Amino acid sequence: MPTSRAYSFIAASVIIYLFGNQTQVGWLYVVSALLLGVVVAGWWLSRSSLRGITGKRQVAQALEEDLYEGDEVNITLEIEKRKGAASALLRVEEFCPLAAPDSPQRKSQLFIPALAQGEPVAFEYQVTVDRRGVHTFPPLVSESRAPFGFFKRRGTLGIPTRVLVYPEVRPLKRLELLDRQLTAQVARSRAGVGYEVMGVRPYRPGDSPRHIHWRSVARTGALISKEFADEAQPGLTLIIDLFNYPYPITDTKHTPFEWAVKAAASIGDYAQKRGYSLHLLSDDEVLAAPHGAVGEMALLQYLARVQPTGKRTLTEVMGARPLQAFAAVIIPYADVKVVGALTAMHQSGIEVLAVVMDGTSFPTGGTSAAEITSALRSADIMVREVTFGEDWAGQIQ
Repeated sequence: MPTSRAYSFIAASVIIYLFGNQTQVGWLYVVSALLLGVVVAGWWLSRSSLRGITGKRQVAQALEEDLYEGDEVNITLEIEKRKGAASALLRVEEFCPLAAPDSPQRKSQLFIPALAQGEPVAFEYQVTVDRRGVHTFPPLVSESRAPFGFFKRRGTLGIPTRVLVYPEVRPLKRLELLDRQLTAQVARSRAGVGYEVMGVRPYRPGDSPRHIHWRSVARTGALISKEFADEAQPGLTLIIDLFNYPYPITDTKHTPFEWAVKAAASIGDYAQKRGYSLHLLSDDEVLAAPHGAVGEMALLQYLARVQPTGKRTLTEVMGARPLQAFAAVIIPYADVKVVGALTAMHQSGIEVLAVVMDGTSFPTGGTSAAEITSALRSADIMVREVTFGEDWAGQIQ
């Protein structure tokens, strides 16, 4: 694309030519031709100014360890001319999706006066990771006005870079849902190996003679064995509401749903450190949660990717799978319709903790948690209301 300088030289060439044509002064024709020739030469030489340029990007901390929201990370960008003549007056625009929208590192302008073949130029900058998720760096936008500034060449340089950022995890000092149990051994309402008798059944080969229920034998005349409750380490079901509620559209990460994800990550971290098996339950149509107990990395990878785009409400989701002895239900949008389902869950013998985000306290606004928390407490369900502030982990404990 011609620049204003090119148009100025062309206009000057035409004007001098017209003067020469009127005065018949020969050197004016020469000057006019020289001006026009410089513009043509600039166009010819600028054609290859962006050819043969490659690059690579390194997100230092992501290569060495896991990356979490709020971490400091060094990013190195290297530009190299692989073939062709040297490039000059090269300007590169780097867009960093890891930085906050209002951060100066979000969009950086890099200027390279000269880029010779085989002599790479490196830039390094540091950013604070703004939010969780899978972040993909877009192609670099490159621009050159070499050699004389007459023509502007623009192009894109793709350097595929994807970074997975885990949600912020704050260690909890305690969690009443799990800590108020006197022992990690609890009886489950199913047959298994334990000490609490839950009933009797017909004798089966292999049963211990010590487990025979002699009173039933005397009454029925058949061998009857005691059946014991399964006493084992209890499990926690982490339930996350992914329904597509009318959340306010915003660029900030301080939204009820983002804080709900943080709360889920911290509760899951606490349960696993205490030896509880952790199970995930959410809308599988959004992002299928792993079946069975999940490890730390599986939990974080799931929470890093999940988004509130579901079509099924929390009430519909909770009946999809059997639940563990404990259930922590993360509610980013205070919908009172979920009270009935949580009450039924609690009445079935499951210990329930409801973590409700108070949308009205967030910068983006939202729904008040007062009505739903009052209804849940009336049903004798443990509730933690999270309001916007620094100590969100302390509000969960």
